[in-house]
Amino acid sequence: MKSQIQVETDVSDDFDRQQELAGLRLIQQIAQLTSNGHSTTAFLPEVLKLLMPAFAVDGCGIFQSSAPNSPLELSAQRGIAPELSRQLQKVPAGQGLLNQVVTSGVPHNWVDLRTTGELYCREVLDVGWRSLLALPLVASGRTLGVMIFFQGLPRQFSRTEIDLLEQISLFIAAGIDTCELLEKLEWQHRLTEASQRELERSRRQLREHVERLEVANQTLAQWGQMKDRFLALASHELRTPLTCILSAGQLLENHLQNSPPETRSLLATMLHGGERLNMLVENLLEIARIESRDIYLARENIDLVELLDALLDQKADQARARGIELRRGSLPDLFSPCGDRHHLARALSKLLDNALKYTPAGGWVQVDAHYLCQSEIRSMRPQLEAFCPGFFTSENIPDMLDIRIIDTGTGIEENERLRIFEKFHAGGDISLHGRDPHLGMTPSAGLGLPLAKGLIEAHGGLLWNEDRPDGPGSIFHTMLALYKRRKAIVTPP
Repeated sequence: MKSQIQVETDVSDDFDRQQELAGLRLIQQIAQLTSNGHSTTAFLPEVLKLLMPAFAVDGCGIFQSSAPNSPLELSAQRGIAPELSRQLQKVPAGQGLLNQVVTSGVPHNWVDLRTTGELYCREVLDVGWRSLLALPLVASGRTLGVMIFFQGLPRQFSRTEIDLLEQISLFIAAGIDTCELLEKLEWQHRLTEASQRELERSRRQLREHVERLEVANQTLAQWGQMKDRFLALASHELRTPLTCILSAGQLLENHLQNSPPETRSLLATMLHGGERLNMLVENLLEIARIESRDIYLARENIDLVELLDALLDQKADQARARGIELRRGSLPDLFSPCGDRHHLARALSKLLDNALKYTPAGGWVQVDAHYLCQSEIRSMRPQLEAFCPGFFTSENIPDMLDIRIIDTGTGIEENERLRIFEKFHAGGDISLHGRDPHLGMTPSAGLGLPLAKGLIEAHGGLLWNEDRPDGPGSIFHTMLALYKRRKAIVTPP
């Protein structure tokens, strides 16, 4: 027969094995709850429901922390009175017993809370709390919160109970960490879906805008073509009757030399108006030919001195009538431009007219020229490219001659520096259009500078403007390629 001591030992061993099996079953149940839970609000109350009777406590709870040094928030509880639960809903960081556990990272068992003076909420004593066990919830090296157990009697939890609860706390912390990760992924997924919907909406709006823009561009192109056809048709249709009017007016002028002054004045007004209209028609036709690239340009050596002297002689009377001094500055002896003399003279004439028009009485207009090598032109690219973007697309930029027309006029505002080369863009009061040009700054049809720019660019050159550096006024630069004689072909004897 077994002795009494052996029987008691066997009973103790059976009890320990039963406790160990109960602990393993509890761990299994907790693990299953945490693995199946998709949110902390779903599985934490169920976990506490299992733990409270298993450890024979009056109540328990789980506090969570969203980030380091943030308050502890009560996310699940059992056995805590509603009023006390509201007071414990958020424990400030660094205060109370629970934050000691967060800081140390180890469990702590207070056998009698009445002996500690570090309680955050002393109301727990009023409702009968005496002992408290707090365990940190740690996952991925981060403390996610604290799990507590309290009882109305002083209690010292055994080492076995604390070890079991530490293992359970690992599963709970892992479950909380997984749920937080799932929430972040779901939130990211919702953000991605919302971004995708917004992106699709933006793409749809962009397609609609592009379609509307294409329609607007097509309409604008049609209007532009209609305008160009109208101007070309009107110019051609005006040319024949205008020739008849001018011819008849000149014939009448020859036959009515002895007529009364009123008649001769009326006839002179008619001829002047006809000549202005004829010039406008010629400008429109010339611009149409330039834009359609239907203009013939000779490539010949131009005597720059002879060309500029002839132009200055033509403008001498106009300059004297306005009280403006015309000057010819220095010109290079060894370099001359290459191009069509007739069209180049016409372009420079328009630029001289513009300079005289905006120069007040007592001022001066000067024409000079100088040589520019390829490296100098490339260094000026930031300044010149806006005036002719296509000029610098060619890798082979030749040496050029820069013909400058300098005036002491009113200058050009910065926002008008490019617009003055647009067709029909003219400043001033349009009601003054057609007045005597000798009166000064009267508005024009806005064709002179665009025509000059088109003719110079047709030569492969560049027209641009800048302010005078030493006073009021402007400088218009006409840059043209240099003339190079073709090498003679020598036939060997």
